[in-house]
Amino acid sequence: MIGIVGGGLAAAKVVEGYREAGGSDRITIWSQDPHGPYHRPPLSKRLLRGEQQQEDALVHPVEWYAEHGVDLRAGEELSALADADADVVVLATGARPRPLGDALLLRTIDQSLELRRRAQDAKTAIVVGGGFIGMEVTASLTQLGVQVTQVVREPLVFATLQAPPLSEALHERYREHGVDLRLEATEIPTDADLVVAGIGVEPNVELARDAGLDVRSGVVVNERFETSKPGVYAIGDVAEFFDPLYGRHRRIEHWSNAAYHGTTLGKILAGEDVRYDVVSSFFSEQFGRSFKAFGDATGHDSTAAEGDFRDERAVFRFTRDGGVIAAVSTGLDEDEENALKEEIKAGAASTA
Repeated sequence: MIGIVGGGLAAAKVVEGYREAGGSDRITIWSQDPHGPYHRPPLSKRLLRGEQQQEDALVHPVEWYAEHGVDLRAGEELSALADADADVVVLATGARPRPLGDALLLRTIDQSLELRRRAQDAKTAIVVGGGFIGMEVTASLTQLGVQVTQVVREPLVFATLQAPPLSEALHERYREHGVDLRLEATEIPTDADLVVAGIGVEPNVELARDAGLDVRSGVVVNERFETSKPGVYAIGDVAEFFDPLYGRHRRIEHWSNAAYHGTTLGKILAGEDVRYDVVSSFFSEQFGRSFKAFGDATGHDSTAAEGDFRDERAVFRFTRDGGVIAAVSTGLDEDEENALKEEIKAGAASTA
């Protein structure tokens, strides 16, 4: 039996990958969340704005799991890894938001629906944080008619992307939509109907640590997602995985990474000889515009801008020793994105 601990997107993708590759063992999923696996990007966007309903966010209808030989135990939490009592155990426990006093957090369907409900009666809101959740929640609340003050500790929004042209274009865009954007803020106002915090997450590594697995910033795994204990794997937000493209371990907290990890591990467990070999990517959307980021800019020594992020199309490349190792873009079509990823794959390989 395969036991999957955690019921998010990565868990659902393990099942998909495993069954599609011919795997026939029974599967059990234990999930703290009372709902079946769902996509998290809509929680700060379409679901929050009421453009999408709860069932639309599900990866599969709940009955799909039984139809595919899965015992889905939603709302059931394991207290120890050994309680899984399985031949193979997959840790897909994800991450949890960092708390900030009594501020509302956004990680689950229930939290998104509660924020939507409270936004209906709110005139003002304070959003703390200038990353993905903070920026997307601010945009959604603004579109719902709430006056938002956004408090950002850093001098730029999306500071971790290290792409000033994108950040500066977003500063203009948010202020044009009436957001009171406060950069390099040292104090958080208290005079608002709603306070929402989007200040990052912490990986749920407690089960792994208690079981004696190698844990650093996350559960350490190789390119086949194997932990330091035979028969135990880790994927998604909780995994510090080996990325052969850059020749080092990384941990990524995004939808596309969870999906790819899960599908690939499912194939591995079914006997296929595959491993992590993709250029990582993620996306964000605000006020009807989106951007994507590819690769890892760590250690870049120069940058090159093409176009303007205030317009429909732009690319910001990060290079090291002359090779492109990462990029942020908007407005590219699929062929252009694929070409950019190939450029990054070649550049990262030549400088790793």
